[in-house]
Amino acid sequence: MHPKIMILSLAQACYWFAVLVGISLSTVIGLQLAPHSSLATLPYALISLGALGATYLLSILMQRSGRRLGFQVGALAGVIAALLAMLALSLQSFLIFCIASLLMGIYQASSVYYRLAALDEMPAQQSGVAIGWVLSGSLLAAILGPSLAKFANQWLAEPKYWGAYALVACFSLFALVMISFLGAKPAAQAVNKASTANFLKLPAYWLGVGNTAFGQGVMMLMMLVAPLAMHQHHYSVDAGISVIGWHIIGMFLPSFISGKLVDKWGTQPVLLAGLVVFALSALASILGTTELHYHISLFLLGIAWNLMYVAGTNQYNKAYPANEKGRAQGIAELIIAIAAIIGVAAGGLLIQIFSWQGLNRGLLVVLALVMLVNVWMQRQTLQPTLKP
Repeated sequence: MHPKIMILSLAQACYWFAVLVGISLSTVIGLQLAPHSSLATLPYALISLGALGATYLLSILMQRSGRRLGFQVGALAGVIAALLAMLALSLQSFLIFCIASLLMGIYQASSVYYRLAALDEMPAQQSGVAIGWVLSGSLLAAILGPSLAKFANQWLAEPKYWGAYALVACFSLFALVMISFLGAKPAAQAVNKASTANFLKLPAYWLGVGNTAFGQGVMMLMMLVAPLAMHQHHYSVDAGISVIGWHIIGMFLPSFISGKLVDKWGTQPVLLAGLVVFALSALASILGTTELHYHISLFLLGIAWNLMYVAGTNQYNKAYPANEKGRAQGIAELIIAIAAIIGVAAGGLLIQIFSWQGLNRGLLVVLALVMLVNVWMQRQTLQPTLKP
């Protein structure tokens, strides 16, 4: 493996450990510290808000000053966020914990560019493999993260949850050190001197952004709703954790081959395969609501997301000129972040209106429409290359 790809993969693993801690503890700690129980989810929402505010700005910073500086800003924000979370737990301060969550959003925003930085280090014909290897780092965090967090909480038992955030600080600091070896100016880093945004006129760009954002939004929605649906069907919390654990494994296990499939067959077949796997996930839920059905559905949901995320990223990154990289990637990742927030916000509402199986039936209809749009748009994007 290319040394810089290995660094990015390990940095991805460090970030995803912070994600697992955030998903597991932010709402619990919010409930513990908030002046009112209705504010318990505010810290988790602030992570998304911080990411939304920083995503585009970090892309422009990286375009002008190199990837390394942008990644260092993000990892440093992760270190400070974890230390502030520890301070908040010591002082029992909800305000400080909210500030920590906002800073953690900056770390989240920087991490989405790890896979894009990998594209700077590998030949175009190996772009899928580069993205896949970076995403595979998340699998390491998914497998080892829960056990490490449990051990850290036992090691630093008081204040409660101090150990988990101490470990987040250590991993973020480790990422910060590793990132320093990337070099100030990664390969193919171009200065953005263009006064126009020609990429906004390219259908291929919007098709890739749309596919990536759609996969992200659907994954976030269904991942959030699944534990709520399981609760309605009277399953235990441990059963829900098991289902989400397998979902995360499904998200990142295909990274070892999804990139190779993109490099060999192109983005379109892999995107369509992702949509088919999304449909199989929905069908598994429609066929039953046993614990096994939930496990299969959420595992397939993770695989579908991976296929669309890797292929969609490749699709939009091949559509813009090098001198517009900063703005093109910044706008794309901003839209993808917005799609994730919409998925999170819509999930809680939709599960109140529809049953779990009804929601999956509706998803099948949406998937059919997206597949038709992909086939039609693909023909449109090919037309200019056929003209003399």
